[in-house]
Amino acid sequence: MKRKIILNSIICLLLLSGIGVSTVKAHRGFCQEPDPFASLKGYTRARVLKTKTGELLGYIYVKENNKFTNGVLTDLLVVKDKGLRLDTLYHINSAGFFNAKGKTELKNYVKGYYGFRLHKQVKIVSEVFSIGYVDMKGKMYSDDNDYLIDWNDKTKVFEYYPMP
Repeated sequence: MKRKIILNSIICLLLLSGIGVSTVKAHRGFCQEPDPFASLKGYTRARVLKTKTGELLGYIYVKENNKFTNGVLTDLLVVKDKGLRLDTLYHINSAGFFNAKGKTELKNYVKGYYGFRLHKQVKIVSEVFSIGYVDMKGKMYSDDNDYLIDWNDKTKVFEYYPMP
């Protein structure tokens, strides 16, 4: 038994070190780790968020509103891989905006909620993103309904701000 464990460990190390890369598919059962992002079924990765120094903050995953074909979203998650699980750093859905602790920062009016759009990213490396709500036709509201979500480096959380 002990010999088998040592042999499996050696094979795993060889596969992970790049030796026998072409045979990794044949030996997937030995050392395959579960993918924490597999739990995000129905979501699509939209962006990578990094600090100004290049440190990875997390990934933006979005869920599209199937009623529209113009990029309207119903949900947004900012998540970070923590080993075998995901940490949710920020979440936006029909109920509102939620921080990493699950605390509501801004409530949505569910009856008037049709979704939102993620604004185009200005910089390739960014720790900020913005969204704007859409109306029942999937068109953007006025700028009064746009929000900026920014990384606060002091408190190490994302926070929302109404856009000017």
